Amino acid sequence: MRYLEVLNGLCNILSPRSTRSALLLPAALALALGAAGTAHASAVDDGLAALEEERFEDALGHFNAGFESGEADAGFYLARMAELGLGVSPDPEAARVLFLAAADAGSARALNRVGLMHFRGEGVLQDFETARALICEAAEAGDRDALFNCAGMLAEGLGLADDEDPQEAAARAFEHYRAAAEAGHIGAMNALAYAHLDGAIPDASLDAATAHFERAAALGNPVALFELGALHEVGALGAIDLVAAHKHYNLAAARRHPDAGAALARVTDQLSSEQLRTAQRAARDWSPESAANDDAPVASDEVSTIE
Repeated sequence: MRYLEVLNGLCNILSPRSTRSALLLPAALALALGAAGTAHASAVDDGLAALEEERFEDALGHFNAGFESGEADAGFYLARMAELGLGVSPDPEAARVLFLAAADAGSARALNRVGLMHFRGEGVLQDFETARALICEAAEAGDRDALFNCAGMLAEGLGLADDEDPQEAAARAFEHYRAAAEAGHIGAMNALAYAHLDGAIPDASLDAATAHFERAAALGNPVALFELGALHEVGALGAIDLVAAHKHYNLAAARRHPDAGAALARVTDQLSSEQLRTAQRAARDWSPESAANDDAPVASDEVSTIE
């Protein structure tokens, strides 16, 4: 299991912040941490490396030392370990306190996570205004999951003040989607692609939609792979290309896109034996590119309205 991907995935929206000085690690975490190593500038990197090797106690030690020395994101990862039960028993309340402390210490990742708590009503009242404020604050700090989540809330008009113009908010949403996509957020790439397909964005074009889908597909995203298959199947990109459609549907089905299996079967029935060999060989030879950042979340915890 790739623990870095799991930790970076799944998180992001807020609640009232606690001060870091008031934080006391829960007993379960304190016992599991044991004697933490000396804090240093790369404590987060060392902790993530330990996680990849499933050395949970070492990871806890690095993150704890880093957080104590002022690395705010180390607190985010401590919270994730408590939340997921990596190296300690799962403890949602301990995770909540740690997320709050890390956000208060300046972690944009944690701030986004606290915002999601308010968006979903996790241990706090569901409150879209608070959620939007916290998530968009994290977005301003450059967190790409927060950029995506803030864009989604703006696009849907969630958490807007009474005097805010929904149309202006929607326009700002695309700015955040673009920033998130530039930072390597796959969901934002797909959101921009759909916006171009639907004509919901200024200067919308099929070429731009295709480019965004291709970028996400190159990273192995099943949604983008499926949509490219659909475009090839109907000839939206030129002549109908069922071999290319089969390749993309095949890759999407292998990545468990819910509709890809039926699409793959439909196209398979229309291809000759030679065309099938060509399409299947193309799928076998294909390999995804690496994500733009080594810590890129594979399964981001995103505002559900913009999926």
